[in-house]
Amino acid sequence: MRYLSYLEGEPTLESYRLCHAPRPNLAPVFICPFLVLTNERGEMFNAMRGVQGQSKGTVMNMGIYRLDGELDEQCPMHVPWADAPVSEPYAVVEDRDAVSFVGSAFRLDWGVDTYRWEDGGGRLQVEAKRLGQVATFWVPEQEGYDHPQMLRSHLGKAVGTLDGEHVEGLFMLDYIYSLPGAMWTDMGMLTKLHKLWLNWLVEYEDGSLEGGYAWNGRPGLGFAAAHHFVDGHSTARSDAVMRTQRTPRGGVSHVTLELGDTTVELAQRGATDWPLHTCGDVTSVSGREKAIVKSWNYTESFPLNWQVVADYQAAHTALYGRWPSFKRLMQGARVVDDLLVYDEV
Repeated sequence: MRYLSYLEGEPTLESYRLCHAPRPNLAPVFICPFLVLTNERGEMFNAMRGVQGQSKGTVMNMGIYRLDGELDEQCPMHVPWADAPVSEPYAVVEDRDAVSFVGSAFRLDWGVDTYRWEDGGGRLQVEAKRLGQVATFWVPEQEGYDHPQMLRSHLGKAVGTLDGEHVEGLFMLDYIYSLPGAMWTDMGMLTKLHKLWLNWLVEYEDGSLEGGYAWNGRPGLGFAAAHHFVDGHSTARSDAVMRTQRTPRGGVSHVTLELGDTTVELAQRGATDWPLHTCGDVTSVSGREKAIVKSWNYTESFPLNWQVVADYQAAHTALYGRWPSFKRLMQGARVVDDLLVYDEV
């Protein structure tokens, strides 16, 4: 497939607005911030939200989780849905410093190089500073892809509090674009393009930082976009290679990432919504003589037949007016040869 992986110049507030059109006939269809955080006791947490996740006028809460080391089941919710609803309407507020998305339980402030996130009625409060440049990939319309796709990714180091305790870690903000009026579930990113994706951040003993993102598309596509931030500089790449190790149920337990002559080893410490998302740390980066003192990673792996699940979710929503329970939907399932299969009943 044809695609372009590149770096952007310094962003402006315009690039965070819902009217932003980085190319003709493109508009934001999904805005997705996420965090992987650790506290001073070493406990790990994950949070993720999706502006326009279920409809144009709502923000979806994917959950605030506490990782428990289990890779084949969903980990515990840390903030209950009562404190942060699954879906709620939002307002857009703008001042000279930020474009903000505000709901009853959350506030997301996107500035040029500073991002603030408050959630769970104030239980989570973090601020992140952007690292490097905004890294973007663009997939134009082509045979098999009637929806163009663009993703603009912002990497940051987050610091703040969760339930009053100090936390820090990986912050990412992804702006996803396609045809105006489309939902992100219409554009084929999950069902035609995506297979494996990860984000990572390392802090070394001298305080320096290294990290980025990497994608591998479905077999035969040759899609391997990546952003590598190291020594204060960003590089956009199109040569990411990833290999996974799996649990008996088929969840991801370890990822080896190769970016040219750099190899990154990423261990997974728990699953938030098996089999899709796992969180963990970075055990090594080749060629680095300094020690890793802190690290975080967030990995997403989609079975190749995920369209079947997406079709069921859409049908359930149309029939009952709500999404089905994801945890119940995955009961009895395994991942075998990158396919989601169910044991016979």
